[in-house]
Amino acid sequence: MNSNLLIQAEGLYKTYGHGEGAVTALNHVSLDIYDGELLVILGSSGCGKVRC
Repeated sequence: MNSNLLIQAEGLYKTYGHGEGAVTALNHVSLDIYDGELLVILGSSGCGKVRC
């Protein structure tokens, strides 16, 4: 595997809603993606994979 770092993300967070009904989808997530890696994002339709 090639070790060239293409994307680095640190401390990502995402919360849907406010107050007692808030749902935390990401909580301080970090991610490194290197050249030559295959990345797949899975989830049900409508679960927030893409923000238009």
